[in-house]
Formats: sequence, C-alpha cells, structure tokens
Amino acid sequence: TPDIYHDKNVLSCYTYRLFTSPHQLTVSFHRSKDQLRMESTDSGSLPSSPINPSFNPGLEFTKQTVNVQVKQSTDFHGDPGDTYRVRSNPKGWVLLINNEKFESETFSTRLGSEVDERNLEALFVQLGFKVLVRRNLKKDEMRRELNSFSDLDDHLASDMAVVCICSHGLDNGKIITSDCKEIDVREDIMRKFNNEECKNLKGKPKMFIFQACRGSEKDFGIIENDREPTRSLKPTGVDAIQFKKVPTWEDMLIVYSTIPGYVAIRNHFTGAWFVQSFCKVLMEKSHNTDVRRMLDGVAWELREFQGEEGHVESCTYESLNFYKQLFFNPGLSE
Repeated sequence: TPDIYHDKNVLSCYTYRLFTSPHQLTVSFHRSKDQLRMESTDSGSLPSSPINPSFNPGLEFTKQTVNVQVKQSTDFHGDPGDTYRVRSNPKGWVLLINNEKFESETFSTRLGSEVDERNLEALFVQLGFKVLVRRNLKKDEMRRELNSFSDLDDHLASDMAVVCICSHGLDNGKIITSDCKEIDVREDIMRKFNNEECKNLKGKPKMFIFQACRGSEKDFGIIENDREPTRSLKPTGVDAIQFKKVPTWEDMLIVYSTIPGYVAIRNHFTGAWFVQSFCKVLMEKSHNTDVRRMLDGVAWELREFQGEEGHVESCTYESLNFYKQLFFNPGLSE
C-alpha cells in the first residue's frame, strides 16, 4: 500500500506489491512527484496520470481502505425532547451514488473513488443503515434514482435517511453526472426530500453528503506561526389564519467536502481526504457524540492533510431547520 510523505521538499515513497511466480513480494520505489501523481481534484480540471503504463507492468497498485470499526453504544444518548429519535432497525436508508467514470475527457476518471465507496458503505452498515449503492449514473438515471429513493415506502418505518453523492462538481451547487451533464444540489437533489415532496420523512432527520469540488480554487494554507497570514414574508389570507403551517424545508443537514469555490482532494489509492476523515471520526465517536459535534471533529481531522503541492482542504456543513441533536446510537434499536 502507498506510504505518502506530505512534504513538497522530498521525494515520495510508495510501496507496491510485485506479483511474480511463484512468490509475491512487496517492494518500495522512490519516485519524484513529476513522475508519479498520487492526487487529483473532484473538479475535473486536472488530468489523471497516476503512472506511465510502461513503468514496470509487473507492478499492481493496491488500494487502502479505512479499517472501519464502529464503536457500539451502550445507552441511548440525548434528551428525548431535544434529540431526534434514531432507534429504528434499520436506522434508515442510505443512497450512495458514486460517479467514477465520465463520457468526456473534460472530466477525468475519479481514481480512488471506489475506496471512498467501500469506506462509506462499511461505515453506514455498521452504524445500522441499509445502503443502496449506485454507480456511474447519467443525468436521467440519477434523477430516477433520487425520485425512487424519495418515494421509498421503507422510509415510513425508519427514523432517518442519508443521501451521499461522490462525483465531480462545479461552483454554484452543480454536480456532474457520468454523461457530463449538470444537476443542481438544491433543486434536483435536496428538494426531493423536503416536506412537500417526501411525506414519509417529514419530521425526520435527512443528511446529505457531497464529496465533490465546489469550484477550482486551491487552498495552499498559511504558515501556522506567521503573525500576518498572507491570505421573510408575512402570512396572508384565510389559510394562514385557520391552519398552522410548518416550513417546507426542515430537518436537513448538508455536509460538503470543501468550502464554496474550492476543490476537494482525492488520493488515488486511499480515497478522498474528506471521506477518510469523515469515516475515522464517525466510527470513533458515533457511540456517544452528536452529529454536528462530530462534523466539527471531521474538520479538525481534515486539517492534518497536506497535498503534494502544499495544498490543504476545509470541509463545511449547513443546516436547514435542523432543530435537534442527532445521535446514531450504533448497535441499539427499539
């Protein structure tokens, strides 16, 4: 498995498995960064050229997943009056869409995304969810899957739902489908799960996770010890008086791998930085920690990554009337 030294001043050291007959050996090579690219972004703006195919065809690169081991809860956490109920079995359903390959060279193959897929699937299964995995969806296919998931009858007996999309992305909230078309995060994805479109999830927490770029800018960080861093409408009418209304958009928590305008970084062998951080924190903290506190921890974990060219990454999340605390309570149900 690759051992990556995040220091732009030294060569990178990578370990590979060499398959020869009759023995399998593990060997190490030192390659300069211009010879072997280990990272790319989810904007599609950088070509993927992990290695020259002519470089020793006897080498097989190995993928390295997170060793997901979710700690189990011993008690339900949170004040029932201030905590979403997540006690069903399964906790809920997860729709995991991973667009890895694209029909145009404009958007490169997302090397390492299969590692993200395995990491996220393992995490949510251990948290107590049922996971539906879909790969390389065209725009019409992606819309159909989102509609079908929104209409899923099983939501009625479950306590929450998760939509996770891994793909290339652009600014202005656009996700790229495998046929290189755009869908809108809010209109094409989140709207399908609001109180108007998805009755079976009304009043239940809905979590959206987007592993995708949100622009093309790169964050190269600052020197940590540098003192001067370089870088409502009023209700009207009869209905408003006679009937109590609730917002259409409620109980939504939206998690982004990067901040607006910036790229998200993905290692070709260990997967996206954000997904690695997300899985690590949730498997260690879900047994007793509220989800928003964990997301703050994901940001802190992500802070430790530094890329081949010196860039760093910041994740973010937002809520739409997400009124209560959320504990996953892995291992417990009623």
